[in-house]
Amino acid sequence: MARLKRVSAVLDRVARRMAGMRSIDQMLEFGNGLSLAEYDTCIQTLQTQISSYNTMLSGLDEMTGRIALLEQDLRSYSERMLMSVETRYDKDSLEYIQAGGKPRKRSTRNSINTPPTNAIASVAVPDTEMATSNGTKATVS
Repeated sequence: MARLKRVSAVLDRVARRMAGMRSIDQMLEFGNGLSLAEYDTCIQTLQTQISSYNTMLSGLDEMTGRIALLEQDLRSYSERMLMSVETRYDKDSLEYIQAGGKPRKRSTRNSINTPPTNAIASVAVPDTEMATSNGTKATVS
């Protein structure tokens, strides 16, 4: 996303004020360095600095785009390198893991007699009625 360029509300306001003062007198001078010429110089300095700043931001936006492309290329290259290690040494090898790969998950089946490892301990339940498959009620104790 491109950075927002800088604008100056102060610059807009002083440009309007300068136009108003010029309508009074083109060469308005108050002494002690207060003149329309000096005022215009200050305005031009700020405009130049804002323009330079915005140009730098555009350069940064361009550099950011270049970096993103380089990162994408490097990510792809890295993936191809890891796939080459996998091809040469196998996905379950120590070399593949050393290169940053993750070995295949080994699925473990729970036998019927063995409770699952995340089973909740059974809790004693008070006597309650329970419906059976034939529609009758049974009391569980």
